[in-house]
Amino acid sequence: MRIKRNLLFLAVLAALTAAAQTLPNTAYDVQPVYGAGWKGDGGPAVDALLDGPSGMAVDSAGNVYISEQNAGIIRRVKPDGSIDRFAGTGILGYGAAGQTALSTNLYSPTVLLMDSDGGLLFYEAQYCRIRKVQTDGTVKDVAGTGRCGTSLQGLSGSSRERKALETDIGSIGGMVIDTQGRLVFSESDRNVVRRIDSDGYIRVIVGTGDAGSTGDSHEATSATLNSPTGLAADPEGNVYIADGISCRVRRLDTDGNIWPFAGAGRCAVASDTYQGSSSTPLERIGSIAYDSVNRAMYIAMPRAYRVVRMDLNAARIAWYLGNGSLGSTDSSDPLSLPLNAPSSIVVSSQRGVLVSSQDSYQVYNVQSGVVTRFAGGWARPDQGPTCATAKFMRPRGLTRISDGSLLISDSGAGMLLRCSAPDTILGVAGKSFPAGYTRGDGAAATDAVLDQPNRILVGPDGRTYFSEATRIRVIDTNGVIRTLKSGLSNPSGLAFDSLNRLIYAETGSHQVVQYDLYSNTATTIAGTGVAGRTGDGGDATLAMLNSPADIAYDSDGNLLIADRGNHRIRRLNTDGTIETIAGSGLGLSYADITGLQAKKTGFGTIDGMIVGPDNRIYVSESVRVDVIGTDGVVKVITGFLGEDDDGVSSYLDGPLNGADGLSVDSSGRLLIAVRREGRVFAATPK
Repeated sequence: MRIKRNLLFLAVLAALTAAAQTLPNTAYDVQPVYGAGWKGDGGPAVDALLDGPSGMAVDSAGNVYISEQNAGIIRRVKPDGSIDRFAGTGILGYGAAGQTALSTNLYSPTVLLMDSDGGLLFYEAQYCRIRKVQTDGTVKDVAGTGRCGTSLQGLSGSSRERKALETDIGSIGGMVIDTQGRLVFSESDRNVVRRIDSDGYIRVIVGTGDAGSTGDSHEATSATLNSPTGLAADPEGNVYIADGISCRVRRLDTDGNIWPFAGAGRCAVASDTYQGSSSTPLERIGSIAYDSVNRAMYIAMPRAYRVVRMDLNAARIAWYLGNGSLGSTDSSDPLSLPLNAPSSIVVSSQRGVLVSSQDSYQVYNVQSGVVTRFAGGWARPDQGPTCATAKFMRPRGLTRISDGSLLISDSGAGMLLRCSAPDTILGVAGKSFPAGYTRGDGAAATDAVLDQPNRILVGPDGRTYFSEATRIRVIDTNGVIRTLKSGLSNPSGLAFDSLNRLIYAETGSHQVVQYDLYSNTATTIAGTGVAGRTGDGGDATLAMLNSPADIAYDSDGNLLIADRGNHRIRRLNTDGTIETIAGSGLGLSYADITGLQAKKTGFGTIDGMIVGPDNRIYVSESVRVDVIGTDGVVKVITGFLGEDDDGVSSYLDGPLNGADGLSVDSSGRLLIAVRREGRVFAATPK
């Protein structure tokens, strides 16, 4: 029986593939045209693409497991250095327990841990539950209901003790097995550490639920934590807690009392060096790892771009990995390596110390004072050597330019690329990964570092405009880049009006803005700045939007807005009023929507939207792509069709995994960026 969850999850639940059928597409020929869809399975781990390596674990045979939060999979690096997929289908969505790991959909797996019986425990962040790949290869639910929990504040006594599978769990930052074989986990958003006891009940063992850093040398359940993250355990039964925002590590002893272990009573400031006694100030802490052989503790500080090592015998802290800066330069010297957001650490007798860098898509190995790349390789997409074979990481935005070439924004690689006939690829902007920081204004765009480029557009002035995480940038006709507008909250869709003013959707601020390039003035034209879905029939500036994304003009001069969070398309008319023209607001429909009126249709999260030259509206919903005719009737072009009462999903051309940006030409040939497959598909009318 299909599990019903809140509307936010409906789009991904439709990707159930335990039983599915693919139907022939009689209207469109859908084929990949750009991108190799390359991941690297079966080859050397150092050449594989790791999409958001988050957690790691090592088994007794020397296999290393790496969770890829963005891709929804867990990979395994074997002792011979080859990599394969260990769990997850690669399709984000809910996967029922009891299936084999490779046939189970996962959504945002993060923290990993080897269980004492050889099974692999993992935390699935989207559904806030702990699961396990058992030694027979099947997936078992361990804890959590599938609902993300609320605050523990105000709960006491028996109300804090529930059976593991009946307990709502929050955001887990770390897991560890204690010396009695019990699973201990931290909940960062609830400021507690909990444990699954032998009777199957979950109990709080550290923290009151209030944020703080009090209670040292007293009973741990009366102490306060502030966003606890990583956990570790020693052979004596102590459990170590990375008290994240408190910038220190604390120790839970076997009597249930809590003690300071590493870090000061404050977070580090610019003058601090992260070296010295065990009480030296540290930055916010992520993962930690205990090395029982060498009597050491490794502490990751993502915001300091470093891992430090605490010698437990000398009670001294010293630099271990990272030079304290961002970058992408390889180095064999651990202290010269730029380390971008170290996300997890594991210690292995065979492998040494492994550190994953989520933003660099790599895992590093430190042994005998030398750092090497253990897993994760990356070749610039413009080294394709062709567009068809390019190794795109996460293509998102698409736009055609006057010479017929296609511009592609690769959010994962941090690049803008141009694909031209017959099959050549050229970098337009972006120097190298990782994404996450920016530089390069006033110089060549090809030397700039871009921050998750999203939508891309060539303006009437011939300049190229694109949205990033917090700003809009422009590349002039000489290839020089500059920032046009900064300090934005997730800007997305771009368009130009008839007066050559730039229109952009500011997704995080729930507004659509008009920007005059000559006076440098910005004017809100839709949305109040507060998320909601009111205002149809009235002034658009008094209406409420919810995470508007793509925008596009129709031939009558009306502006269409993909009101993403409301599962609707709304139209800003030329008289300044707003109305809904597509979407019932009920989320993704499980029935085939072909033939339905758009205003009565349940659309999922609208990831992409464009208007064709004939005023037809093309929509991507991550798992499917549709077209809305001028008569308001919907037709599915490709992807998810529907799901019957037995959970059997039907598809046109097979499942889609992350359909995003769209582009259409005068013949009706539609290009679709499928971000999680690293490809661009073409849907050509038959």
